[in-house]
Amino acid sequence: MRERTSKWAKRAVVALAVAVPSALVFVFLSVEVTSQPRFCGSCHFMNPYYQSWKTSSHKNVACVECHIPPGIASEVRKKYEALAMVARYFTGTYSTNPWAEVDDQSCLRSGCHTKRVLLGKEVYQGILFDHQPHLNELRRGKRLRCTSCHSQIVQGSHITVTPTTCFLCHFKDSKLNQGTARCTLCHEVPQKTITTAGLSFDHGDVKRFDMDCTQCHQGVVRGNGEVPRERCYTCHNDAKRLKLYDKTEFLHQQHVTDHKVECLNCHIEIVHKIPAREEVLATGCESCHSQAAGHSAVRDLYRGIGGKGVQPRPAAMYLAGVRCEACHISNDGESKRASSVSCMSCHGPKSLTIYRTWRAGLTNRMEGIKAELQNVRKRVEEKGDGAGHVALKDVEQNLALIERGHGIHNPPYAADLLLHSHQDLSATLVDIGDPAPASVPWLQAPYAAECLNCHFGIEYMKQPAFGREFPHGTHVVSARLRCAVCHEGMDHHGEIKLSEDGCDNCHARIVEPMAGLTAEDCLGCHSADLGKVSDKVNFPHEKHIAAGLDCSLCHAGVDSKPHIQFARSGKALPKFGHEFCATCHEGDVPDAEGTPPEGADCAKCHVEF
Repeated sequence: MRERTSKWAKRAVVALAVAVPSALVFVFLSVEVTSQPRFCGSCHFMNPYYQSWKTSSHKNVACVECHIPPGIASEVRKKYEALAMVARYFTGTYSTNPWAEVDDQSCLRSGCHTKRVLLGKEVYQGILFDHQPHLNELRRGKRLRCTSCHSQIVQGSHITVTPTTCFLCHFKDSKLNQGTARCTLCHEVPQKTITTAGLSFDHGDVKRFDMDCTQCHQGVVRGNGEVPRERCYTCHNDAKRLKLYDKTEFLHQQHVTDHKVECLNCHIEIVHKIPAREEVLATGCESCHSQAAGHSAVRDLYRGIGGKGVQPRPAAMYLAGVRCEACHISNDGESKRASSVSCMSCHGPKSLTIYRTWRAGLTNRMEGIKAELQNVRKRVEEKGDGAGHVALKDVEQNLALIERGHGIHNPPYAADLLLHSHQDLSATLVDIGDPAPASVPWLQAPYAAECLNCHFGIEYMKQPAFGREFPHGTHVVSARLRCAVCHEGMDHHGEIKLSEDGCDNCHARIVEPMAGLTAEDCLGCHSADLGKVSDKVNFPHEKHIAAGLDCSLCHAGVDSKPHIQFARSGKALPKFGHEFCATCHEGDVPDAEGTPPEGADCAKCHVEF
């Protein structure tokens, strides 16, 4: 009996001697194998997460380093959970929507991000961020964790910053640019000039004039982040838990602080971005200024559409995303109005002049076209043949669009419509056998210049200079002087470079005969590039001056008469024609019968030939 017991004891000892080491080896190998990221990716439903990890910034950090907090207890617990997951996989009872957490201890362990909470503010993708208050202080009464902002599950990414979480925390139940929704909490005010769609704005003015960001940046937040009750049912079906719907603090403790549940699993997303151009017009103003309310002209003019005969030309401020509320800041009963103060509140006092030039330019153009329309309509009715009625309707529609839409919303487009209306009216007169007007029915600079892109309508402005009144119309239109004669270039934008003596010298010269005048004398005031002087002929002044020709060769009498008398004589400009050009270019112009010489290139001088 004793021999049999001894034999079994020996066998048990041998078995234990083999089994225990084998078990230890098996456990060690199991722990080691299951700690490899490749093992995590061996399950098909885990493969998307494994692939996103391989391309993430944590690709050199094993899964267990993050998903298992430091400490033996956490190691044993997580390994048990992992073995349970393996068992469920082989028994077919697993879920295809796995859920895992990353504890803050994993992120802040030695060798990882321990110093992160000690850092000051840093700029991440243009956004100011400070880890200390987010991790060490309550945010809106809630204790955050690393994964509150660094999401574990983002399609195609792994542990990455999720801006939607930031937007939800900062903007929910907050008014834009107040409290947690203050712009400067995240965005530094750019100390530079930013150009968008041709519109330049010096953001340094924001601090200088104590401007509110929302004057321009309206509509940058969409959504309220509410929690529909039905979303609770996607995770819970216990009536006891569902009754806790209104326990906001308790729910955030459970879902945010104690466990990581994606915010958007419960909340509707809040979007924070610069609105698309069409969204610029989706404001509270549309309750009145909409198609149904009969005010679509305002929206159409701002977008640069709705006119007849010209290409669409959206306002620069529309292209830059400036909404109605940015300019309509003055309360007037139930509505808000815009004025010159609106311009100055963003662009400074100098914008007052530009605003006034726009108003003056548009007002005088409108009056000119209305008078011209009345005259042409009268002539068409006198003819009585029905000709020109289509063109007249187009002109009337353009005028209505500008009046109802207020041309100041888009001055360049309004100017295009008025110029085309003048051309339509001129063509109508020609069609009925009347001569077309010699010029547009408003004051207009006789040349193209970059300055006029902004200073549209400057021809009507009178400004004080050296104690006297300076009429731009006289100098720009009549004397054909370029802006650079009196003003500095863009480096010192708008500054007057001409002294009082300079004005006196110029005016003293124009009242005396200018004997011995040379081209260099003329270029002291007049630019060589005088622009288009005829609708049919392209005459390059600069080429003739460069060839050494004196101005008096074409402008007969300019050197023998007082300049102001010469300018008003009606003979300042030569009478263009083949006979005049033949003085120098006899071999290039047609003869008296209109036959051009052999080899003549008519398009050399003629435009739209």
